[in-house]
Amino acid sequence: MGNLLLASLALGVGVLAFVLRPLWKDAKGTALALALALLGGTAGLYALLGTPDALDPELVEAPKTLEQAIVQLERKLEDEPGSVEGWVLLGRSRASQEAWPQAVAAFEKAHALLPDEADLMIEYADALMRASEDGRFPAKAVALLERAVERQPTHQRGLFYLGAQRLQAGQPAEAAEFWGRLLPLVDAQTADALRPQLAMAREQAGLPPLPEPEPAAAGPTLTVTIELAPALAAKLAEGDTLFVFARTTDGAGLPVAVKRLPATGFPLQLTLSDADGLMPAQKLSMQAKVRLMARVSKSGDAGAAPGDLEAEPVELAVADGAAATLVIGKVVE
Repeated sequence: MGNLLLASLALGVGVLAFVLRPLWKDAKGTALALALALLGGTAGLYALLGTPDALDPELVEAPKTLEQAIVQLERKLEDEPGSVEGWVLLGRSRASQEAWPQAVAAFEKAHALLPDEADLMIEYADALMRASEDGRFPAKAVALLERAVERQPTHQRGLFYLGAQRLQAGQPAEAAEFWGRLLPLVDAQTADALRPQLAMAREQAGLPPLPEPEPAAAGPTLTVTIELAPALAAKLAEGDTLFVFARTTDGAGLPVAVKRLPATGFPLQLTLSDADGLMPAQKLSMQAKVRLMARVSKSGDAGAAPGDLEAEPVELAVADGAAATLVIGKVVE
């Protein structure tokens, strides 16, 4: 059993090395996303292969290497070809070995079983690109990327790859359009890395220079952690939008700060400051206390609607570094 866990640990490290940096934080609230997260851990193969001690030792021998563990996974998939989680794990395993044709074959099987999952489309397209001799996205990969972003317009990795593909194809204006959509979705560190690429695409397309980023807002910054109650995890869907508001305590007027982002990756942490305000005359920094609210919108609109998911409001004194946690735990009736 120890050898199997070591093999699983090696796979976990490989998968983590394969997963890209902050840009790729696109976990979805679907059953597959949960499976992908679990299978990316150190005991992914252990979970799928089961406990060797409980099996006939003549039929199954505990793997001593990663390759042996993968071979056992392949044998298991012969018996359970409908396991999308197994095919995804096999694809990621082969990707960690840079065995791209084998990774493509595994992701193709997974995609056939779950054709509408955006994350899976992106991984499949990535493997197709890496398996190509010229290092470019083949037509099938481009179609997968476009379909993934059509289904989920804020998919960060999809937007990035489509921008890169368009630049490869000599279409810098379209590259700039995709990367321009991506820029406001990413964190500050990732934005700093993306801006030179976006500026280059705009220059090649003959577009005006990219505006300089706004300076960091003066005044207090609040840190807000958003959690999703486990009982509502199954109600989260692709394309849902998370709104986080800071309002005056009496609820009058527009929010003094608001953020809109994809409803993915819970629990997540964000900040609210004057930079997130809607009206210069009503700033967060002007308030002694605010009421924090969070809502997952099914329509993408800021207003509450039946079926949306929301948290109980929390009041917080406005001070730099003040922090609060909101738990999305009820369905709007």
